[in-house]
Amino acid sequence: MSEPASKLGRKEILTEELARKLARMVALFPDSQIPVTWENVMTHSKKKFGHAFNRQMLSQKEWNGRKLIAEAFSEAKNIQRRMHNDIAPKHKTAARSVLQKKIGELEAKNLALREELETVRAQQVDKLDAFLNTTSKEIDLRKLLDAFYETKK
Repeated sequence: MSEPASKLGRKEILTEELARKLARMVALFPDSQIPVTWENVMTHSKKKFGHAFNRQMLSQKEWNGRKLIAEAFSEAKNIQRRMHNDIAPKHKTAARSVLQKKIGELEAKNLALREELETVRAQQVDKLDAFLNTTSKEIDLRKLLDAFYETKK
């Protein structure tokens, strides 16, 4: 009888949970004025999570058919481009162009926050669904509370 696949080989470093944290970090790059580059993603992942994943792993790894980090990178890159295009008004003295610039920045931030909210909502619905589908014998309330407070950090 063979052992389950999870027991074989080296323990997975880039888990789905870590990928979601990395995706959240990447999504905040444009608002933090950090250039959205794979080099910055690798550097910041090393600083924040202690491991500098290579670009191929970050961009190609999939969970449930989705490349979480690559998607976040692409969205952040688009937001960065939009913000960059809106930065320099055509007529520096024109009040209208200043307002248009500000509106563009707020729309980009609003879009990023809406997408983040949608992601968090989906995760919470998944957690709630998993909770409702488990029997009371399987639930360890302490573990559930620990996981809840971990997500709050």
